[in-house]
This record gives sequence, structure tokens and C-alpha cells, in this order.
Amino acid sequence: CALCLGRFSHDIRRCGSRNLWDGTKTHCRRAEDGRLINPQGLPVCHRWQRPGSCQETNHESSHKCS
Repeated sequence: CALCLGRFSHDIRRCGSRNLWDGTKTHCRRAEDGRLINPQGLPVCHRWQRPGSCQETNHESSHKCS
């Protein structure tokens, strides 16, 4: 799961955990629309999280690990 980093069975599209699998606080959180956002409230690029990465250059601030 990109939010809690858990590998246990759960709905990763709806995970709203505020803690990582080990109990420490998450870096990101879910916005009301379900997107992952960073501590500044900016969306995290979902393509950046995938194996092929994201080649877009117009939203560099979104290229952070969740």
C-alpha cells in the first residue's frame, strides 16, 4: 500500500491509515477525493509510484515517495 506501506490484505484504494505498518506516522494522507497528498496538501503523482515511473516535467513537486 502506498499510504501505510502495509503488505497485508486490505483495500489499498481506500486505505486511510494515519500510521505505517510499524505504528509510525505516515508521510502522506488521503484527500477527500481519495488522492494521496503530501504534507503541503499537494497531490502525489500516482505514476511516480509505479515501476515505469512518470516522465512528466510539469509537476515535479508531486514526485515524492508516499
